[in-house]
Amino acid sequence: MKNKIQWFLMIATVVYFAPFLAFGSEAANRFVDFSLEDPQEKKYSQTDMAGKITLVVLQSRTTLQTAIDCKTQLKSFVQENQKVQMIAIMDLRKRPPFVPKSVLKKKISGQDPTSKEIPFLLDWDGAVTKSLGGEDSKCMVLVVDPALKVVYKQEYKQAGIDSEIKPLLAELSSGEK
Repeated sequence: MKNKIQWFLMIATVVYFAPFLAFGSEAANRFVDFSLEDPQEKKYSQTDMAGKITLVVLQSRTTLQTAIDCKTQLKSFVQENQKVQMIAIMDLRKRPPFVPKSVLKKKISGQDPTSKEIPFLLDWDGAVTKSLGGEDSKCMVLVVDPALKVVYKQEYKQAGIDSEIKPLLAELSSGEK
């Protein structure tokens, strides 16, 4: 009798917690909820991404030139496909401590010619970048589907990125994925 009760409790526990386990694994691929500003102090959040395919470039001050190359290469996808948008998130955890934020904003805007076309958001404490797996010495590219799931995440490498991302964007645009 005692053995049957233990089995019943074990099965009931598994049945009860199974949906939570499944939800947890799905939540790991979901894009992080955020609220960040660009250098002109315009606020952006996760709701600005909902319903659209979004290319996200995670960059830091140490990867600025690589990020500029990346955004320049990827912006053609945004121009070719009306369902695709792009943002860049700059990790500023390792900023110079005595430089005022306003000076840093102007300097970064002046160094990045793509900042006029592609919004780049300032992650002052690095929390958003860190939660998305960004690293200080790497420029990462993420593709986020309209349901805000991260479907692609790789370090940027010039060679081959067209052949990886373009078919994925076409698939997402047609609604297959």
